[in-house]
This record gives sequence, structure tokens and C-alpha cells, in this order.
Amino acid sequence: MNKTVPIGIGIVVVAIIVGIFYLAPNLFVVTTMDVPEDLLHVQIDGKIKPYETPLNAPQSDRKPEYVLIPNKIYSELHGAIQIALYNVGTLPENLQHVQVSGFYDPEAPDWYYPEQDRTKQVIFVNDIVELEPVDLGNKYTTQELRDRYDQIHKEFELLKEEFSSGNMPQENYLSALQSLAEHEVELFLDVKEHTFERDEMTEYNFWHRGVMKFPTTLEQEVTKLTVN
Repeated sequence: MNKTVPIGIGIVVVAIIVGIFYLAPNLFVVTTMDVPEDLLHVQIDGKIKPYETPLNAPQSDRKPEYVLIPNKIYSELHGAIQIALYNVGTLPENLQHVQVSGFYDPEAPDWYYPEQDRTKQVIFVNDIVELEPVDLGNKYTTQELRDRYDQIHKEFELLKEEFSSGNMPQENYLSALQSLAEHEVELFLDVKEHTFERDEMTEYNFWHRGVMKFPTTLEQEVTKLTVN
């Protein structure tokens, strides 16, 4: 004998099914995506924290849940101070050491301050994996590098003062400066291999946009004496 489903129950079932399809985009996060050809693939190591709207940031319709703080400077993301993560499906337990792979468009950051070179770059997430805590391999601390630089130039000023007062022959003065200059070159090689943390941008700029970008006063003094 055929059984019939009461009309009321049938209506409820249909309503539930329709409701699920209607709410699905809000209930489930898709972790795979069709990537346009003009987007570039990147892998970035860092840590994840909840997203907070930056102070005075331009209005944006997109509100990501998370932001990635890279543990080093990535040249392809020049100027980025915050990387917003979208379509994040799952997160590892340890958010302090992760690697995010995904896609981004360098021509279309979420917001940009031209006068400050500040951007928030959007990364569409393909995968997030947990990494073991790693030693970045720095031979010296950031402070030790600065202390070495200060010591070299302190010795330079003492030599310069002794030479200027007539207490040191020019030959000895030049020889001592050349030895100091060799130490300075070695220091710069160590700086180039050094990984600066995100909160050490002042020191990064001191070296890479300052003393290593132009001849130092020590280099200039050696050049002046050798040319003459």
C-alpha cells in the first residue's frame, strides 16, 4: 500500500532544503578557487593574527578574518605592511609559524597610501601549513651588528684625531684606515645575510637605505688619501 507524506511535513522539508542552499555561502568557506591568469603565486612564512582595520585606512567592502605578518621582507610585496587573507578554510593549531601559499595581484592592493608607500596586499589563500619554529640563522643579533659599526667608526674618529694633531704619520694612518675598512666590508657582508624582523624596519632602513647605499665616511677618507 502506498503511503502518503502529510502536506505540512512536505512543506517543512522543502523549506529546510531551500534554506540550506540559501545559507550555504555563509556557512561554508571554499578553499579552492579558479585563479585568473594575471594573478601571481606566492609562498610566505609568518604568523597569523585576527584582522584589525588599520587606523585611518580607506574604506573597503572586503573584511577578511585574518592577516598574515611575514617574518621577513618579500621583495614581490614591496611596501606591504599587512597582508589580508581571504577564503581561509581551516587554520593550523599553531598560528605563530605558518606558510601560506596563494595568489595575489601586485597591481591591486586592498588599500594604498602613495605618500607613505603603505599598502595592504590581498592574498587569496590556496593552502596554510604549520611550520616548526625555525632559527632564522642570524650569526649576529641586530644590536651586535650596530655595535660593530659604532666601534669601527669610533676607532676611525680616534685615528683621524691623532693624525690631525700630527701624532701619526700619514702612512701609518692610511694603513690603519685600510684595516678598519676591511672590517667594515666584512660587517656589510654579515648585514646582507642578516634577516631583520618585522619590528626592526628602522634598523633595516639604517643599513640598506643608509650606510650601505652610499660611501661611508671611512671609505671616503681612504679614497681621499689613496688618490692624493
